[in-house]
Amino acid sequence: MEALSSRNASRSSTDIAEYAKAVLFLVTPHRGSSFSTWGGIAARVLRPLGSNPLLLRELTYDSVALLDIQEEFETAFSNKLQVINFFERRKTRLLKLWFVQWEAFCVTEQSAKYGSMNIGLDVDHYGLNKFKSATDDKYILVRNQLLDTIKPISPQKQKRLYNVPHDTVESYTERQALSTAVAEKLRVQHPKARVQYALTIYGLGGSGKTQLALKYIEDHKNEYNPILWIDGNDQESVLSSFERCASELQLQIDASRAQNTNLADSPHVRAVLKWLRHRKQTDDRWLVVIDNADDVKWWIGNVVLIPEGDQGSIIITSQDSHSRKLVRGGCEELSIGTMKVEEARALLIQHLRLDSDPVPEDVVQDCDKIVELLGCLALAVDLAGAYIGDDGTDPKQALRQYLVDYTKHQDDLLQSEDFCGSSASNKTVWTVWNTTLERIETRYANLRPGSVLAFLARFQGVVVQDELLRLASLGMSTVLKELYDTAVELPCWLDKALTVEEQQWDQYCYRESRRILVRYGLLQRIEGYWPGVSMHGLVQWRARKYKEKQPWEKWHHTTVLAAFVTHLLEEKAETYFSRDLVVHIPALDEAYLSNMQVGNMGKFFIWQIVSKMLYDKRSWTEAEDLQVQWMEIGQRALGKEHPSTIASMTHLALTYQSQSRWKEAEELFAKVIKIQKRVLREEHLDTLTSIHKLAITYWLQERLTEAEELFVELIEIRKRVLGEEHVDTLTSMHLLASTYYGQSWWKEAEELFVQLIEIRKRVLGEEHVDTLASMHILASTYWNQGRWKEAEELELQVLEIRKRVLGKTHTTTLSSMHNLTISHSCLRTKADFADEWRREVYGTEVQDDSATSAH
Repeated sequence: MEALSSRNASRSSTDIAEYAKAVLFLVTPHRGSSFSTWGGIAARVLRPLGSNPLLLRELTYDSVALLDIQEEFETAFSNKLQVINFFERRKTRLLKLWFVQWEAFCVTEQSAKYGSMNIGLDVDHYGLNKFKSATDDKYILVRNQLLDTIKPISPQKQKRLYNVPHDTVESYTERQALSTAVAEKLRVQHPKARVQYALTIYGLGGSGKTQLALKYIEDHKNEYNPILWIDGNDQESVLSSFERCASELQLQIDASRAQNTNLADSPHVRAVLKWLRHRKQTDDRWLVVIDNADDVKWWIGNVVLIPEGDQGSIIITSQDSHSRKLVRGGCEELSIGTMKVEEARALLIQHLRLDSDPVPEDVVQDCDKIVELLGCLALAVDLAGAYIGDDGTDPKQALRQYLVDYTKHQDDLLQSEDFCGSSASNKTVWTVWNTTLERIETRYANLRPGSVLAFLARFQGVVVQDELLRLASLGMSTVLKELYDTAVELPCWLDKALTVEEQQWDQYCYRESRRILVRYGLLQRIEGYWPGVSMHGLVQWRARKYKEKQPWEKWHHTTVLAAFVTHLLEEKAETYFSRDLVVHIPALDEAYLSNMQVGNMGKFFIWQIVSKMLYDKRSWTEAEDLQVQWMEIGQRALGKEHPSTIASMTHLALTYQSQSRWKEAEELFAKVIKIQKRVLREEHLDTLTSIHKLAITYWLQERLTEAEELFVELIEIRKRVLGEEHVDTLTSMHLLASTYYGQSWWKEAEELFVQLIEIRKRVLGEEHVDTLASMHILASTYWNQGRWKEAEELELQVLEIRKRVLGKTHTTTLSSMHNLTISHSCLRTKADFADEWRREVYGTEVQDDSATSAH
């Protein structure tokens, strides 16, 4: 009683007095006790052992000290506290000697009573707090009185302190998994942290972080007191938020000290932080939300502004994934991305105010088309819904009109500010990333990550692979020389991103820029066999609007072509990557290239490189379109006899050949040979190569007589010009021998194959793939003449070499095993040999030669 009423009470006593609603006295001697006299005598006897008789003197019946305490208590709490007194109804036995016993009340009923609520218990003084069990009727009486006292008090909550300037938007759509995650993570304790319950919610701007925090407050507002909101956008917003919080907490602030001070020294800031820090376990838990703390570097420099205290919880929302660093000692993290399709659809439907339930299927389908266009980004879907809902027409018609308008007026719709007030952030899709882009571009001026983002936004594919940029870095210098008539320099940031050191891509600058963009959610890292980055469709749209006057298309175009060049020329290039590379092919029509300031020779270079890539991908139609354009413009600009024009005709003829368009291929090869004989002479290597390709065109059509004539002519010239042992001469001999084989001229085929094998063993070696191919067809030649033993011996020799050189599981090894088995059983038919002959000759010689010639 004295602790509660004294003017000099301690801080903890003051806290208790502030929140106390009732007091239960269990036989308290308000006016004193008769036992104080006997107790005083005993205390004096025991004084040598540390007993203090002065304490018992204060309990003398109606002592001045007790009367003063009671008077102070009545003055301070008579109208504030409910008081209940319990008193003893049995005397306490003090002494028993035979039939004589001495009993007395330790605290009389008159001394124990105070106020109007007084309850007697049928126990002596010692039995007041020593009940036999929970079923003891005296215990039940005390417990029930305690519960009856608490029940009317507990609903009387202390005044709730609430300073949150926003509510969840009217169209808020529950994202149950995220809401559950927020609640669970805010129950995770970090004992070493300055705030033991803390969570950072980070993700791409417009993904719904603020709304998620507001939803948590809405669901858990009775668990915290106070709940405070700090706008973390900038210094001015932070200070203004602390001033509002100080007002809500009714803190006394010296206004004169608030002038010309830095943020950390602001009296409003210091007062709020101190108030939160000093909350005790007897106080309610508090919650502080720091919203839009996107500039983590600034916040780290002002980390003293982050509230601390044992009774606190903090939620931080930020576009920066490093926002966890703002809570010293550790905190929980939650990454928030785009909405699920069903969530985004539900958000859009809320704006439509439909009368029907369930929602018509055609409405659902149109909603899904819209949310897909918007990439399920919460802000974009919400603003689109507000726009559609305000149309005033039938919802079905409004949805379809939006789809039409979006294809024609995407920029206008996404930049419109008409409905941005429906969002707590007051942002549009156009503005939501502005601050972040400007900040990172300025802060990392040596890397210019904003420019890197705008550059990557030009690529056509879903993923921009690291391999593409590696290839581009190695081929950039070549492409810059070939494409443009005048010297072209890349901007500094792109030059750094594609730096080459010691013939290897130094990807440090690109990797650092990428890291920053991933950190703010503007890029997503994609792992896998070809790792790279991707970006949200609306981020790509916004990034393409960044510094639009820069020649982005030129830089992008040059980079993709540089990657193509390196991929085609690199000996160890990954074949499978060409499928990913083709996705990034830019526009290649003449008008576009002219607008890009690419000269005629640069255009021819581009068309050759890209058509070769498409040819290798067997994209015949696309390759043909480029080659026809190349040939026609080449003939017009350079003339029919220019080497570039002839190269275009050759490439186009090969494309016709690959599509089995024999007549067109034959006619074009004939034209090329005629021009080359006239301009270069018959013995020129390019002329011989063209004759070779025409012979193969005949051979593939099984016009073997015509093919034979050309191969005979070709071998004669190649022997004279290149020599008998040159690889091109040997290839022609192989094809001529195969032509004899195809015509069942076994003797001629055998003689030429024997001669060819002898030379190839000497020049290429016995284990070379070409040597083995010739030996394999010679074995078939023996078989067709009924010379089984010679065929089997030679086939067995080929098999053993292939096992040793290529391995048992290689396709050609397995083919040899199959052939040997059939040969051994003497069940091979002429059709078997015909198929094998075409596969061996065409597969290892003609196809490879055609591909090589396309370079």
